Amino acid sequence: MEPVLAIVNPASSNGSTARFWPKARRALEDAGVVLDVVMTEGPGHATALARAAGLDGRKTILYVGGDGTANEVANGLLETPSCARPRLAALPRGTGGDFPKSMGLAAGAEAAAARLLRGSERTIDVAVSTFVALDGSATRRHFINIADAGLGGYVAERVNRTSKVFGGFASFLYSTISTFWNLENHEMSVTVDGVEVFTGRATTVAVCNGPRFGGGMLMSPDAKLDDGLLDIVVIGDMGKADLLVSMRRLYNGTIFSHPKTHLHRGKEVRVEARRPTPLEIDGEHPGTTPFHVWVEPLALRVVV
Repeated sequence: MEPVLAIVNPASSNGSTARFWPKARRALEDAGVVLDVVMTEGPGHATALARAAGLDGRKTILYVGGDGTANEVANGLLETPSCARPRLAALPRGTGGDFPKSMGLAAGAEAAAARLLRGSERTIDVAVSTFVALDGSATRRHFINIADAGLGGYVAERVNRTSKVFGGFASFLYSTISTFWNLENHEMSVTVDGVEVFTGRATTVAVCNGPRFGGGMLMSPDAKLDDGLLDIVVIGDMGKADLLVSMRRLYNGTIFSHPKTHLHRGKEVRVEARRPTPLEIDGEHPGTTPFHVWVEPLALRVVV
């Protein structure tokens, strides 16, 4: 088989991927996967590596890391011409692992090897977004799973600056509950395909390409990665006690049974806030509102 380029983030999964990778590499190669390997050295490096790999004619890129690594690699691939764009393959690590869960991809090196050797693929939509980066600059970035403004942004910021030693579910749950006590719902407006669908205080506004985020929360159970649409979930002005009680709904996919939660579908969404509101994009906290998102249908091939 043609060599697969593995882009490995050794810092993912609270730094444990550095120890995991040698054994995983042996498992992949023993199964018959031919590998070239490069290790990331810091934020943004995976994007640069994936972009260069695409321009170099690589056919398949395997990311080894979490959702942030998947996002960086996907952004690099999406900067290459569609006619020559490599396929994205996954060996999931990291804290959340929500993108592979949304795709139904099993974890582990053996499962990744089986996917690579089988060679099946699925073409998915991606979302393109613009927002204000943490340094104040206007920024454009793709995402492949879910982004949100409000609670998710605060949680992602907390998760990314604290230890993740207890794994994704516990890290996100602890950070979500910890965030409650200082959470202030912001005044936001949401416009979908040119029509304002919400204005007022909101706990969070999630823009979903896939169904899961936050270490397993089922934000939009019916979101499809290949339907050409975004699911926009608006959770209105919930109080702290109400939000805490409603946590189970976020995990079991019944959040729409709450009267302050509403679902909209469309190809483009704008989220604006009276004051800058933190964003979460594929598990990372890269900036703040205003947030403009549109769908790019069937833009990325994923090995399944």
